[in-house]
Amino acid sequence: MQRIETEIAIFGAGIMGAACAYEIAKAGRRVVLIDRAQPNAGSSGACDGYVSVSTKIPGTALRLARESQILYDTLASELGHARIEFVRRGGMMLIETPDDVAKMESHAGLLRDAGVEAHVIDRATLLAREPNLSPSLFGGLECPGEAQVTPYLVTLALVAAARQMGARTIWKAFPVAFDISGAHIAHADLEGEDGGTIRIVAEQYVFCAGVWSREIGALAGVELPVVPRRGELLVTTRGRPIATRFLVSARYLTAKLDPEAAKTSDDPLVRMGYGFTLETTPHGQHVIGNTRTFVGYDRSVSREGYVTILAEGAKRIPALASLQVLRGFAGLRPFVPDKRPLIGRSARRTNLLVAAGHEGDGITLAPLTAKIIASLACGRTPPVDIAELAPDRFTPAA
Repeated sequence: MQRIETEIAIFGAGIMGAACAYEIAKAGRRVVLIDRAQPNAGSSGACDGYVSVSTKIPGTALRLARESQILYDTLASELGHARIEFVRRGGMMLIETPDDVAKMESHAGLLRDAGVEAHVIDRATLLAREPNLSPSLFGGLECPGEAQVTPYLVTLALVAAARQMGARTIWKAFPVAFDISGAHIAHADLEGEDGGTIRIVAEQYVFCAGVWSREIGALAGVELPVVPRRGELLVTTRGRPIATRFLVSARYLTAKLDPEAAKTSDDPLVRMGYGFTLETTPHGQHVIGNTRTFVGYDRSVSREGYVTILAEGAKRIPALASLQVLRGFAGLRPFVPDKRPLIGRSARRTNLLVAAGHEGDGITLAPLTAKIIASLACGRTPPVDIAELAPDRFTPAA
């Protein structure tokens, strides 16, 4: 049996675990970052890169997104703007029905109250901003400060930077047991790539396991009700960009915030959680989406999803019909029933920290979540109030 001792053991090397490893290593602590596969094998390698506040509703979600988006400027300076392809390109929420004009006016006002630059523009102004959009649209909610990154590049850059600061990495190893002593995790036993056992003895443990958080939580006796929610995307070949900013349908908010509608609606688009998105990458490709469905751990792209994304996308941007699709792919969003992430220190396991369940907001919230976890790991007060995000809120009282 191989035995490894460290101060902090982090499970999960997606963008969340990588960011936590980076911030904790930067604070001078000994870190071991562990993944059942390798970095980007899960959701962080199968998603778009919208760093967004306009798609959040007022309250905790908007507050966290706003703080984290600001942190991205510093993170990009540390890692390299070009290296992670971070750019404040701006975002536009498309208004597709007359009834949505007033809703978006109200939403823009709430965003401005939170300190976010946002305003509704009419059809003529929308088409002047984005000439390739369909003239059937009724306007848009413009948010100039929105940003985007390339998620897999951010994750790899964070892992590399953490390793340069002394973090150790273990790939293709997964936990099979946690030894619990009272309210304390004494050690974790992993099954390594060669079938051997690796014992991790740490002062503190961090669970950042994405859609696998429920399973790893159960091993430690903590209820983390994260379930996978599939999102399908298509990617075009390289060519001339057909949009200058990230585009998202106003109905995206409905698809994101009302998963129950998929069970009761007669609208096939609602049932598949469809909401139009389009990201233009720095290389001239277009990432087109997307859907939100509960299909277990199935990461295949459905025929229905593929056809819907293409057909509905072309309704909003007719030029999409002439582009060649290079591939389709699907990622699994880590969904939590109350639609709030699980962030903080466990009351059930006092040396356990959790950063999971961000659903589609993981890319946006990674820098702030990592700051929170690093603060707690180092005995400092978190930079924001996280009382509503307690990871034990679903765990029955002992």
